[in-house]
Amino acid sequence: MKYLLTFLLMLLCSSSISAQERYFHELKGFEDSSGTTHLFYRLYEPKILQCSYESDGFTHHNEINIYKNHLRHFNLSTKSDSLFLNDYLWLRPFCETLPYNLMNYLIVEDDISNPYSIYRSVAGLTGGTWLGDIGEFDFDLGLANPMTMSFDPINNSLVISSPVSELIVKQESESNYDPIFKKSYLFPLDQDSIWEGKSYYDDYPDSLLIDFSVLGIVESENSVFVGYKDSDLVISYNAGNTYEVLYNNFFGTHPISETSFKPIIFDPAHPTFYIRNRFDYIFDGQTSDIIRVHRIDDAWLTKNLLKDSKSKRISIDASNSGHLYLSDTTKVFFSEDYGENMQEILEFEEEVTGLYKKPNSDILYVLTRTDLYKVENGQPTSIKQVPVSNEESPEIPNVVSLKQNYPNPFNPTTTIEFELDKSTFTKLTVYDVVGRKVRELVNEKRPAGTNTIEFNATNLASGVYLYRLEANGVVQTKRLTLIK
Repeated sequence: MKYLLTFLLMLLCSSSISAQERYFHELKGFEDSSGTTHLFYRLYEPKILQCSYESDGFTHHNEINIYKNHLRHFNLSTKSDSLFLNDYLWLRPFCETLPYNLMNYLIVEDDISNPYSIYRSVAGLTGGTWLGDIGEFDFDLGLANPMTMSFDPINNSLVISSPVSELIVKQESESNYDPIFKKSYLFPLDQDSIWEGKSYYDDYPDSLLIDFSVLGIVESENSVFVGYKDSDLVISYNAGNTYEVLYNNFFGTHPISETSFKPIIFDPAHPTFYIRNRFDYIFDGQTSDIIRVHRIDDAWLTKNLLKDSKSKRISIDASNSGHLYLSDTTKVFFSEDYGENMQEILEFEEEVTGLYKKPNSDILYVLTRTDLYKVENGQPTSIKQVPVSNEESPEIPNVVSLKQNYPNPFNPTTTIEFELDKSTFTKLTVYDVVGRKVRELVNEKRPAGTNTIEFNATNLASGVYLYRLEANGVVQTKRLTLIK
């Protein structure tokens, strides 16, 4: 305890942050059934700590960047901007850190209240990767870094694929020790029995595993999957049951990082799609290739778009086949022939870090390191800027909302956040899975805004627990997992 207190005191006295180092990146968007545009972007915020602690009579010093890289949601109808999903580096005693990284997320059928996400929390050889929704289930994907997450609307299933060089390995049965090797998971969202009693990949039904790494799903009458099998680019017209080769030795022809793909972007009408590397701005500041795969007659041809660029983004116009927007550092280009010819249409002072084209309109949203722009009739207007103050401006939400605890899974402490639209009497209670109360965390009037509670489960056994918020006539419940 003495060491911990010393560590905390020294930590609090030596933190610093530079507002100029904050930046925007990773823009996505979609239109809901009412026609409202929803934008999602990340705000990276570094916080450099001169961390010190005493141990065995010695003082140890470390400089640590306790960054936040949260995903935020901007509703263009209400003009509200709010935290959507967490991503951060958690500081533990003795200057140890544990990342809690949002690797992938997916919004199914416009349901913003329940995004599916893949989180990775690995320090050395400990930790893992989890698939889950906002709290109904968590599924351990092991230490592998999942490559993509897609949604198959025909079968109402998520599809998660492993990296090309990694395999899903499981035993066929307890008596048969011959391993089964697969590449992708199917997660039916309407079959609760699949999730009952299962929390780890080696307990997953073999019937829902696919032989190749799925990179994307074509929106059509059938479940058409495109992906990798060994070094070949393949396509399946029956949800992965069988496949045929589109391009032999594609991976050998285009030597791009096999563990860093983002989901394929498909053209709305033409048999054309774009394969991209995952963009990890924090660590390398560069993108890799954007490969166009284009069918002419019976032949599939490829082209590397903006081959010499080191900072590329792409967005298609979902309402116009062949129309796409690409960026090269500070410039934005437009093409109406699948990237065959491009013309420069915009240039910004800061590097472009994201693009989203609103369909059935002439509106383009451009994210740079410092601004979110709405471009209409060729004229950019800044609608959001990177915060310049060291203090985060308080936001009063318009609804009561219970957030997923973080980190999750945890040992032995975790943080629970909830938002209140007004000051009101609030109860926050933890139960075990059979409904017995194990801890009462809040039972008092709490202020409007974001409230943060730390839950210490030192005296509880490992397992799944439920935490329930009751405030202003609203009751919300989520799950948390304690692992010791």
